[in-house]
Amino acid sequence: MKNYEYTFDEYATKILPRRVEMIESLLPNAFKISRLFGKGVGEKGVIKRLGRMADFKGIYLFIKGSKVVYIGTSEKVINRLVYHIKGHTKYQAHLAWEIAKDRGLWVNKKMEVPDLDAAKAEVFKLKVLFLEITSPVERYLIEAYAAMHFECKFNYFESR
Repeated sequence: MKNYEYTFDEYATKILPRRVEMIESLLPNAFKISRLFGKGVGEKGVIKRLGRMADFKGIYLFIKGSKVVYIGTSEKVINRLVYHIKGHTKYQAHLAWEIAKDRGLWVNKKMEVPDLDAAKAEVFKLKVLFLEITSPVERYLIEAYAAMHFECKFNYFESR
């Protein structure tokens, strides 16, 4: 890659720590998923509720109580959140998949088929916070940096 916006040292010592400070200051303002994604509300409805014209690139954080449990990045944040909440596969509803495994919510434990509906009900009880970040380098760096900072239980950075 060429033309990085900042140097590694700038990301490590200034940009990422500032982003985490910003996230921490915004945590009390996180949206309740159940209010943002009410029954029958999809991507366009959420975008409208947020007063935006379109989806956006950035990061999103799932919060339980005051603890960040998962952070992700996407080029279409609202679209990605809809998949987390309404998706049907491991890759669409990744957080629900991990919650199901963690809580032992199985349709068929022997075949390792999690109960995604029960786990998605848990996701629906969480709060969500998102930040628009256009730089792909910064999005990926902040995802890993913040996941480590907040000790996000459900983030994994390895292929399984």
